[in-house]
Formats: sequence, C-alpha cells, structure tokens
Amino acid sequence: MEDKVRLILDKLDSANVTGINYDYYFKGSEMVEDSFDYCDEFDTLYELLIVSMYNKHNIDPYNDHNSFNTFKKIDGKWFAEWLNPMGLELEISDLVNDNVSDEIIALLQE
Repeated sequence: MEDKVRLILDKLDSANVTGINYDYYFKGSEMVEDSFDYCDEFDTLYELLIVSMYNKHNIDPYNDHNSFNTFKKIDGKWFAEWLNPMGLELEISDLVNDNVSDEIIALLQE
C-alpha cells in the first residue's frame, strides 16, 4: 500500500497538483473545476487510505457525520481532509502507518 500511495503522490507532485477532490483539482494555486483528470488517483487513495481505515476501525463510511472530501498538500506534506467533521485533517503518512489517535477514531465513529 505504501508504495502505491507514494507513486500517486509523486505523480501529483510532478504535475504540480496540490489538491484533488473527485471533480476538481488544484494545480499550484489555480482550481480546475469540472475536471475528472485525477479521479482514478482520488479513488485509489480513498480506497487505500480512508476505506481501509474505516474498515479497520468499524467506522460507517455512509454516516453523515464523517464526510471525507479532499486530499491536499500543505507545506510540502499531503493530508486527507474531511468536510465533516469540519476541519479534520490527517497527514497521509499517519494514515499509511495507521498512526491515528483513538480520539480521532471515536470522533469518526459518532
């Protein structure tokens, strides 16, 4: 899993992509809307990181209280960002290494 995630992030970095959502992405600071250019990358990261964490910790992926939204790069590091709970961001390296606190797991299980 770690190698596959690294390949995707390297591809995004090479293209100067700093954030991806299902139907838009950021190239540098410019938002490219209504684009599906990085849907495969989003889907793969979502499955490898978010769905596997949800499955491991018995988190309901269809609960409105845990709406995942975007992968984005901040200060050279990649993060997973949730729309709900608002403001929740987890570093992708923490997700890869299953280094998610019990408090975050409990928050997502609510």
